[in-house]
Amino acid sequence: MNKLQELLESRAEKVQRQRELLDAAKAENRDLTPEEVSIFDQLDTEIEGLDVKIEAARAQEQREQRVAAREKELNEPLNKPFRPALDYVQQPKLDNGGFKNLGEFLFAVRFAEDAKVQMEYASRFKNLRINEKTGGYEVPAAFRGALLPSVRNDFSMGTGSEGGFAVPELYLTDVKMLQPEQSVVRPRASVIPAGEIPDTTLNMPVLNQGKNGVYGGVTVQWTAEGEAKPDTTASLKELSLTPQEVSATTVLTNKLIRNWTAASSFISNLLSVATSAAEDIAFLRGDGVGKPKGILNASGALTVNRATANAISFADVSQMRAALYSESLANAVWVANQSIIPQLVSIQDVNGRYIFLRGDLTQHIPDTLYGIPIIFTGRTPSLGNKGDLVLADFSKYLIRDGSGPFIAASPHVLFQQDKTMIRITWNVDGQPWVTDPLLLEDGSTKVSPFVVLDIPAA
Repeated sequence: MNKLQELLESRAEKVQRQRELLDAAKAENRDLTPEEVSIFDQLDTEIEGLDVKIEAARAQEQREQRVAAREKELNEPLNKPFRPALDYVQQPKLDNGGFKNLGEFLFAVRFAEDAKVQMEYASRFKNLRINEKTGGYEVPAAFRGALLPSVRNDFSMGTGSEGGFAVPELYLTDVKMLQPEQSVVRPRASVIPAGEIPDTTLNMPVLNQGKNGVYGGVTVQWTAEGEAKPDTTASLKELSLTPQEVSATTVLTNKLIRNWTAASSFISNLLSVATSAAEDIAFLRGDGVGKPKGILNASGALTVNRATANAISFADVSQMRAALYSESLANAVWVANQSIIPQLVSIQDVNGRYIFLRGDLTQHIPDTLYGIPIIFTGRTPSLGNKGDLVLADFSKYLIRDGSGPFIAASPHVLFQQDKTMIRITWNVDGQPWVTDPLLLEDGSTKVSPFVVLDIPAA
C-alpha cells in the first residue's frame, strides 16, 4: 500500500475514534469520563504526529511529481515555438462547482444519500450534469485535469468556410500529471476538443492521398500552346471520429473518502495514472472496435519485415527509416518496448559505430536511435512481435475528445467491508489521419508517417 495512503487511513481511524467517544458521551447526556479524556488526548497527540508525517510524505510525493514532469519534457520535440515562462502566463480560472478539491467532490458523490450531506451539497449538485447512460456526476472543469491526461493540445481543429480545416498551434499547461511512464501518443497527437456537442460523430474531409499519391489525384503536365489542358479532380474522402465510452474503476475505503481534505491528491493521482495508460494503449494497439484505432492496426501504417526472428538488426532499422515519410522526420520518434534494449545497444552500422546513443538528462538530450529520439515503454508488444519497434510521427494521429469525465460511487458492492467502488467514465476516439501508405512521385516508393517492425516474411 502507498505510504501516504497508510498514513491518511491511520489518521482517519483516529479521528473516527475521537468522534465515537464524543458521540457516546452525547448520547448519554454526559461529559467524557477521565479515562475517555485520556484516550481522546492521546489520540490528539498521535494525530498531530501523523500530520507531520503526512506533510513530509506529501512533500516527497510532490518532489517525485516535479521530477517526473521534468523528465517527461526531456523527450518532447525540441522544435516548438518559444512561449513565455509560466510565471508570466495568466491561466484561466476553471469552475470548481463550489468544491474545494476533488476529494470533497468525491465525498459528496459517495455520501449524497445521507440527509446531512444532501442538505449541504444540494445546491452544488443542481449545476452538475448527470451521465444518463451510465450514471455519475460530471466532474467540475477545475478537477478534470486531475483525472484524465492533461497534456497540451498541439493542434486544435476547426472547420473552414469551404469545408477545409485550419490547424493552429495551441499550448495548454497543466502540471497535474503523474504516471508510471510518460504518455506516448497524446502529447504529440493532433487533439480535437470536445466542443459544444461532445459525443457526436465528427466527419471531416481529407485529401485522399495514399494510393492516389502525395497530391491526392491532382496531376500536372506540360502542355504546348493550343493543346487541351488535362482534366483532373482532387480526390477527397471522409474520416469519422466518434468518441467511445471508457470506464475505470477502483475501490477506496470509506475512511479515506471521509478524510477528503488530505486524500484529494492521492485519489486524483491514482485515477489519472490509470486513465492515461488506458488511452495510450488504445492509441498504440487498439483495434478500432468500440475503441480507438491504434497505430499498430492502422491501414495507413507501413510494415517492415525483420530479417531474423526475435532479433533487430541494422538492416531492419535502416529499412524503417527509409520507409518514413520524409516530411515527418522533424516530429518522428521511435517507440520501443523495453525488452528490446539489449538488442539496440549492440547494433552497429557498416562502419562499426553504435547507432543507439544514450542521452544526457541534465542537458535535455534524449536517447536516440539512428539520430531520432527514442521512447521506451511497456505498452507495446515485446521483442519478436509485430510492433516491438515503431517509428511514428504522431502529429498525423487524430484524437477526438468527448464528454466527461463523470464520477459515480457505489457503496453496495462492498458494503460489509466499509469500502466504496469508484467509477470514472469518459469518452474519446482516435485514429491515424493517413489511411494508406503514401505513393511518392517516383511512382513506386511507398512511405508512411507510421512505420512498424513486423515478424520475418513467410
